[in-house]
Amino acid sequence: MEAGVRDGSGEAGLAVDEALRRVIRERRIAVLATVVTAADVRAIGRKLLVEREDTTSGSLGDAELDASVRGDAHEVMAVRKSQVIAYPSSGGEVEVFHELLEPQPQLLIIGAGHIAVPLARFGHQLGLEVVVLDDREKFANVERFPDADRVIAADFGGSLIDYPVTPSTYIVIITRAHTYDEEALRIILGRPSAYIGMIGSRRRVQTVLRTLAAEGYDRDALAQIRAPIGLDVAAETPEEIALSIIAEVVAARRGGSGVPLSQQMRAIAI
Repeated sequence: MEAGVRDGSGEAGLAVDEALRRVIRERRIAVLATVVTAADVRAIGRKLLVEREDTTSGSLGDAELDASVRGDAHEVMAVRKSQVIAYPSSGGEVEVFHELLEPQPQLLIIGAGHIAVPLARFGHQLGLEVVVLDDREKFANVERFPDADRVIAADFGGSLIDYPVTPSTYIVIITRAHTYDEEALRIILGRPSAYIGMIGSRRRVQTVLRTLAAEGYDRDALAQIRAPIGLDVAAETPEEIALSIIAEVVAARRGGSGVPLSQQMRAIAI
């Protein structure tokens, strides 16, 4: 992302600059819409920044055009693909480049046990920023996690309270006990994460969810937790379990169903 944007429209350009810096700093998703073709050459280069929450900065010089571009910007965010879109106007067609501004997705692994090691490696290989958190320094260290971007050896609760969870954060909870699962969930539930998954047997998962529901946590938020975590691949080894987890993360990120492609194509094949 380029922080020094100017759109040639004075205060509007400064507003876009400031908002763009904030988007980068806070790891937010947004679309930077720029006029690239217009009959009036003065309009070329004008910019409108549209954020996921529909906050906007700047202007393309026409309220009706701004409204149309804002609507399309949300579609661009949904499909996660930059594109040029043409708009009719009284002075001739206007082409606007919708540039998707998306931070690097982050994989936050809470718990540094044996499954976390291959999971961190898979996350790194897929281009995710990998952060590992555990309260045991003998587990949470760079020697065990050479592929992690950051390894935090500290209490779960104290670390998560100020942790910057964003809509690009994929959270995997694989701690050694349900009490730590509950501690983590109490803090991160309700934050705008992209994904929350929790490992555990059905009994352990049920214990955690019932405990938090009894404490008054929102049942809809609890229902969004992927638990037990991962896709069903009959995994047994730590590497296989990690593979099933990262596969679900990819499906959540890309909008996949997790259904075998052979089943999806079966009607056509026959």
